[in-house]
Amino acid sequence: MVRAGLGLGLHDALYGSDFRPAFDAFWDYAKQHYNRIQDGKVAGSVTMYYDPLVPCHHPIGDAHNFSFGTAHGVMPLYPDDARVLYDDAVNKLKWRESAFSGSDDESSEDGGDPMASFVLLMGQFLARELGDEALHGKLKIRSDANDEPNWDPETGEFTWRFGLDEPHPRGQMNATAALADAAAAGAWTNLIQRPNQHRFVEPTVYGVDFPKVCLSQAIYDVERRLLAVTTDAGAPKAAGEQTTFRITNVDPDRCTIEADGVMSD
Repeated sequence: MVRAGLGLGLHDALYGSDFRPAFDAFWDYAKQHYNRIQDGKVAGSVTMYYDPLVPCHHPIGDAHNFSFGTAHGVMPLYPDDARVLYDDAVNKLKWRESAFSGSDDESSEDGGDPMASFVLLMGQFLARELGDEALHGKLKIRSDANDEPNWDPETGEFTWRFGLDEPHPRGQMNATAALADAAAAGAWTNLIQRPNQHRFVEPTVYGVDFPKVCLSQAIYDVERRLLAVTTDAGAPKAAGEQTTFRITNVDPDRCTIEADGVMSD
């Protein structure tokens, strides 16, 4: 349900609709019955799954890591509640006291358990999002040492392999690893709390001919009215081939282009 609330909140932020109050009512009820948050603390066990039709109510018990998923989902909507869930899970898992590995069973990461890494990466992301830099730093060191970050020189592709020796990297886990590695503090919360609507009217890069060409930067400076684009080498086998990307929200007759320090027509 928290993902549904996130979707409603994003729709309201982007299109000016008013769907979120329906989820607000649900979340108030959930905090009384499923994820009980009282006076800034978690009271009792957080619910992992509830189905009134079965009926089934499955509290997480001592599996405190499940709170990270709920915290991630509600962070842009209710950042204070997300922090309560995060702090409660981190404290009960004793992550701050760990020399790291990050769980009570330190052998789980060493054994290449992908789900253990998944939990730790979500914790790493939340730590950065909430400004818990000390814990984020420990989790980042653990990830770099255990999650097998890998650069493939043949394809120019960077992935995390997680010690699984599989032909293709796992998508959901790589998405979580990328989020944990690249997201800036507050970026997730600001999706709804401070949505960037200007990006729809400012110069924007699209249609990048990836992987033949890669972009390491595409950022618009409003004050200077400058779109800075930086390319990196793409797939090695594409060296020498013509590549393309496109830019929208720009009037070609009213702009100049500078490439590698040289003005171009």
